[in-house]
Amino acid sequence: MSGHRLPALTAEQDAARATTPADAILALPQVRPANVRDSLHAYQLSKRGNALRVKAESVRWSHRGARVNAISPGIIMTPLPRDALNGPRGDGYRRMIHFSAADRSGTPDEVATVAAVLMGPDDSFITGSDILMAGGVTASFFYGISHLSKVRSDYPAA
Repeated sequence: MSGHRLPALTAEQDAARATTPADAILALPQVRPANVRDSLHAYQLSKRGNALRVKAESVRWSHRGARVNAISPGIIMTPLPRDALNGPRGDGYRRMIHFSAADRSGTPDEVATVAAVLMGPDDSFITGSDILMAGGVTASFFYGISHLSKVRSDYPAA
């Protein structure tokens, strides 16, 4: 979901991220160390790059009948986020979960269900897509925290 939280890039930056050969990506100005603010920004850039690459590769592979898609999950309750909830970033994770539209984390089975749909014969029209499945965490990041803080008055707004 982190790539969906990155502010918009220019059309030229998007095209470069989508089509530059993998061994040349580190030469792009947008990923040079001087242009990357911190580790979160680096992570967001890499995730955005994945989504952009999926679009470009779906076109490249279409002549073979292949579909290329990605899933961008939010907080899925696996051992890694379970540990993070008890670590220094735990408050941030709990806040994201609480202020999501779903008011919970996701499950590995939910991700598997989306993957099965994407790979199955019933959705052969979906290609070049990055499916954001974050329980509304990203939507809340942009549009919902102030509204949800009123709805869920037991948690004050930041």
